[in-house]
Amino acid sequence: MTETELNRLRAKLRRLDLTEAAINSCLHKFEADLETYASASKVIDAWEGPPDPSQTVLQALACGLIAAVLGGWFASVS
Repeated sequence: MTETELNRLRAKLRRLDLTEAAINSCLHKFEADLETYASASKVIDAWEGPPDPSQTVLQALACGLIAAVLGGWFASVS
């Protein structure tokens, strides 16, 4: 892997709140296993897990509220 790819993987691992020692260990393991950037990235993405469903619900409610306010404003202007 190139240095740029290693830096991208390092950034993904930092988003998982890993320590520098754990990050270096993971990167060395990927290099020792001759992983490509794409396969290592898929492994890290699998560690992240699914998005939080409560955040999705809050985003949907916020969008609905904004749509209702704008719809009411457009109706009053017309």
